[in-house]
Amino acid sequence: MAVKLSGFADEIADDFEEQLKGLTQNNIEYIEIRGVNGKNISVLDKTELGEVKRLLGKYKIGVSAIGSPVGKIKITDDFGEHLKIFDNIITSALTLETKYIRMFSFFIPDNNYAQYRGEVMDRLAALLEKAGKNNLVLCHENERDIYGESPELCLDILEYFKGGIKLVFDPANFIVGGFEPYPKAYNLLAGHIEYMHIKDADETGIVPAGVGRGKVKEILTDLIVNKNFGGFLSIEPHLSVFTGIDELEGKGRDGKNTLVKNKYNSKPEAFAAAAGALKNILEGINQIIK
Repeated sequence: MAVKLSGFADEIADDFEEQLKGLTQNNIEYIEIRGVNGKNISVLDKTELGEVKRLLGKYKIGVSAIGSPVGKIKITDDFGEHLKIFDNIITSALTLETKYIRMFSFFIPDNNYAQYRGEVMDRLAALLEKAGKNNLVLCHENERDIYGESPELCLDILEYFKGGIKLVFDPANFIVGGFEPYPKAYNLLAGHIEYMHIKDADETGIVPAGVGRGKVKEILTDLIVNKNFGGFLSIEPHLSVFTGIDELEGKGRDGKNTLVKNKYNSKPEAFAAAAGALKNILEGINQIIK
């Protein structure tokens, strides 16, 4: 099985070295880097990035992607300042030797997708141009309340840029947004999936993979067995409270936060549960392959 496991280790601890220790304890060799010592990856300076790179080398952990916040602002917010943040993110990707940058397609007021479509595409084009000049790949994540919230609007972005922007498929985010991740969203978008976020959900909120309505097992089985997928599976537990969760999740139009709080006794325990759930699914798929 050629898939590679990664994860958002800021859900293990704020301290970056503790994050890497946690990944090692779970036999995970990559990190989708987002929070470092309580700071977002987008604001780290060159000295801080140098220390991050040193620690990655010490623990022999690779960077699967920069889990950036790019595109997670209102479409009506100033874009010039956001581009400056993106420049910092490009520096982090080049320094940490990853080609992938996770990003979003801007929060849209009052579901006015048609009204803001042109501005969304213009902004994404500006980001794509900067990324392309540095041989970096933008990966759009489906997320509630942004332009690419629904499977159809994700496809709109992917087809508009003709493969220039790739897809991070997150089953739980589709559920939270009120969409069916499988088979509907998956069948529509499978050909564009560059890597997966492993997160599941049910009516109570976020749950370990395979427990909710995300059909994670079915999706991974088809990707791996039928489509020879060999990319990253990035664990994003969201099973316990961690620094930055309020900014990441906020509240949707229904006023609800999707986080299941205090389900586990500690952040490391929650991450281990999420990692174990994914490994159990992969073991079942491995039996099919054999």
